[in-house]
Amino acid sequence: MSVRSTNRNVNKGILQFFQLSMKVSGRYCLNNEHHISRITNYAWVRHLSFSTIHSVKFEMSQRLPIPIQHYTSKAKFFSAATKTLSKEVGDSNDKGSDIEPHLVSNYEVMAKTSGVIQDPHQLSALRSLDRLRHELINNRNCDSIATKKDEAASTVHSFFSKIFSNDSTDGQNSVSSQNIPKGVYLHGGVGCGKTFCMDQFFDSISRMDRPPSILAQKVHFNKFMLTSVHKQMHKFKMIDKIKDSEAVLRNVVDSIIEDGNIICFDEFQVTDVADALILRRLFTGLIEAGAVIVMTSNRPPQDLYLNGIQRDRFVPFIDLLIDRMEIVSMWESETDYRLVHGKNKARGVYFVGDKRNELESAFLELTKGDEKLKSMKLVTINSKRSLFVPTASAEHGVARFSFDDLCRNPLGAEDYLTIGDNFHTVFISDIPALTMKDINLVRRLILFVDSMYECHVKLIVHAATTPDGMFKVDLKNRTHDEVFAFDRTRSRLEEMGSVEYLKKRW
Repeated sequence: MSVRSTNRNVNKGILQFFQLSMKVSGRYCLNNEHHISRITNYAWVRHLSFSTIHSVKFEMSQRLPIPIQHYTSKAKFFSAATKTLSKEVGDSNDKGSDIEPHLVSNYEVMAKTSGVIQDPHQLSALRSLDRLRHELINNRNCDSIATKKDEAASTVHSFFSKIFSNDSTDGQNSVSSQNIPKGVYLHGGVGCGKTFCMDQFFDSISRMDRPPSILAQKVHFNKFMLTSVHKQMHKFKMIDKIKDSEAVLRNVVDSIIEDGNIICFDEFQVTDVADALILRRLFTGLIEAGAVIVMTSNRPPQDLYLNGIQRDRFVPFIDLLIDRMEIVSMWESETDYRLVHGKNKARGVYFVGDKRNELESAFLELTKGDEKLKSMKLVTINSKRSLFVPTASAEHGVARFSFDDLCRNPLGAEDYLTIGDNFHTVFISDIPALTMKDINLVRRLILFVDSMYECHVKLIVHAATTPDGMFKVDLKNRTHDEVFAFDRTRSRLEEMGSVEYLKKRW
């Protein structure tokens, strides 16, 4: 094929791409100058027209499952984009273009009455969630969800027989739930509003008069893996004496589905090899049993568990996510809304350097000079292990730890959640400046802050530096999962120091 012929085909692809994008009315912002900044870094699109570049970047970031730099040629990119939009136009024609913009309408009302700042990326995410909400309520797919839930007990045995085989493609090929609505996977930087958007979806499902086949549950991913997966696996193996691993996971899936077949996972991340190796089987089982998944994550699907041990065995799970979920990027949002809230700082919740005496004063004030301050032991939620608390006022619900107590000892999510369930206010002192050499300490600190945030605990911090300087990495280590996760930790520490957060109920 000649160069001229190739260029003609590419230009035809561009035309078809934009014709299709215009048909998906209201979905795309075709002239948003904000999106030109990064796309021009990629050589193969530099010669495109100015308005085309705007549109391509925004379309790519919102609709396609992989970033633009992963497409090796313009032709491949427009081929993928056209395929995606063709399916959306077809879906829209099948179900009509009258999707009720319930979440978007509520969002616009909140912007007018509650001080919510409108963000185009949050609007895009809410449109995708409106699509899912519409399909769950109105489409024939709801009936198939109920049918699959009822049939799960009789069909899932043969299904698991296939996915437990050594063929890495069996699990993916055995999924026969294409008529169930696609879930939504929201990914973006810290504070861009992923959890806010998912919460709007979850709350709308929970409040409405819904069909009996629709029951939603919302869980933080770390807590889900701890309590709903590992704890249940332990129970079925050790207490119920189920020896067959296929039957164990089948029972785990059934127990999860009982709590709700619409599952909203917040802060999805994979850093543990044990979690990585079980996720494909687990989520394939959930989808086969009729679950619809909504997720938020700081990582696009293709970057999950990056550089992890035995990652090749995890890749089929990424393929499953891309196949069964609508991938929505919020990376172009430049505002961390937690920091917007955090600007309204409360006094006396974060102490740096030599301000230890002020920390002591805050502790005495909150415990009201309690003469019964003492060490105590808690029992962890699931494993019933003993957890030592060095200083606590049980009467006033306040506990105090040093960084070494919490992060240099072999503690995990279960321990931190137990602390969060027993105390409304927690002091942590002497957090040092950390580097990649302290990676295990960093992981525990991330888990600790996540757990306190999940439990709405008031966290009083004494550290060597501000959150910005707490974890320093060089350029060669910027792609580690912990670096992305710690961005969330910094943002949460900022938000947890705001008046808005401190007003939340424990």
